[in-house]
Amino acid sequence: MYKKLFLIGLTCLTSFLMMTNISHAQERISGPWLWMIALTELNQGGQASTDIDSLDEASRGRTTEEHVAENGANEGDEVSGYRWTSGELPADGNINAMLVNIGMTDIADFNDVTSYAIIIIESDQEQRNVAMGVSSDDSIKVWLNGTVVHKNAVNRGRGGANEFQDEFQVNLKEGANLLMVKVSERGGGWGMNVGIDADFDHSLNFDDYEHVEVDAKGDPIPVQETAWGANRRITGPWLWMIAPTDANQGGQNSTDVDSLDEASNGKVTEEDIAKNGAEEGDEVGNYEWTVGTLSADGNINAMLVDIGMTNVADLNDVTSYALITIKTTKAQRGVTMGVNSDDSIKVWLNGEVVHTNAVNRGRGDANTFQDTFEVDLERGNNLLMVKVSERGGGWGQYVGIDAEFAITSRPGSLAVEPTGKFITKWGELKRNR
Repeated sequence: MYKKLFLIGLTCLTSFLMMTNISHAQERISGPWLWMIALTELNQGGQASTDIDSLDEASRGRTTEEHVAENGANEGDEVSGYRWTSGELPADGNINAMLVNIGMTDIADFNDVTSYAIIIIESDQEQRNVAMGVSSDDSIKVWLNGTVVHKNAVNRGRGGANEFQDEFQVNLKEGANLLMVKVSERGGGWGMNVGIDADFDHSLNFDDYEHVEVDAKGDPIPVQETAWGANRRITGPWLWMIAPTDANQGGQNSTDVDSLDEASNGKVTEEDIAKNGAEEGDEVGNYEWTVGTLSADGNINAMLVDIGMTNVADLNDVTSYALITIKTTKAQRGVTMGVNSDDSIKVWLNGEVVHTNAVNRGRGDANTFQDTFEVDLERGNNLLMVKVSERGGGWGQYVGIDAEFAITSRPGSLAVEPTGKFITKWGELKRNR
């Protein structure tokens, strides 16, 4: 157990990664932590990158700082050529030396780069207003249970191993707490020390962690439960796009035709949107991605008129794409999804096609599903895309999932809140390494 502002300094790779690590009074925490690195713009490491989401930039939107801070990561998962890897820092907290030792890089003096280190802090009881201390070279940002608890946008050396440059208070909940530390390096040394004045154990068992949203007082916010009862259908809000098909080729004939690709002249594809999402206002052909909520009867055409995407009340030979982001506090395997459609339908979840039905039909009864199938929800954000191709007549959809989840505030985005973006020439940066 930890007592008295222990240093999270760090040395030596352990083979018992999933076992809890216990230290005693005044003993350094040797880890392991789970590590990722991401390049910054040239000459923009350190304090200039403190509030830049380098994970988002490196992965081209496939993962974000927020997502990892809330949900952790799996050892071996890849982000732009690097893999999440466990490792322990030496006693002096030298990040660069540790990264070389674990094989993440062979560059002994890596500059303009950001490290992310995550670990589970196990507490036998709730501990409020305990002191945390950090030192860093250069800038630092700290998340606990998905919330930013400290940042210092500074270029500096990390100081002595037995002192902390910054101190602040945090709350540990009973059970597993997810701690993430970001250190952005401009040049020269690169390292960190972290400590918490509390009783706790640590591990890399992120399966033990369940993210719970809290209010301003730190009290849990209940997750919306969606089941097969009266509220089983997901009405939205969804993020919508439409694309015309060839004349008389809507419905089942367009099920496997990439209408986004055709409408954008190759600038965007179904695969791209299903993996990475879209932002409200982005253009495809003559239309913009627009937020809208389906009525109880699932009428797509009426909803599109209502949100101003079209003024045609009976639009035929056209395909709709609906995006929504579903957030869960835990992985849920083999849950049932149900859909109705008028006409054909295709469904992607987290970039993978999970259902296709090339058919011309009416959308049926709102209280039953025409097609049901099993899907796996990942812990955290899950991106769902539904394509409905319309031949003629009615046009609509129903979608439901037999699981516990919440709808995020930004449908169709993998990041719940906006993150600042900047243009990065990744190939050029890597060649200059």
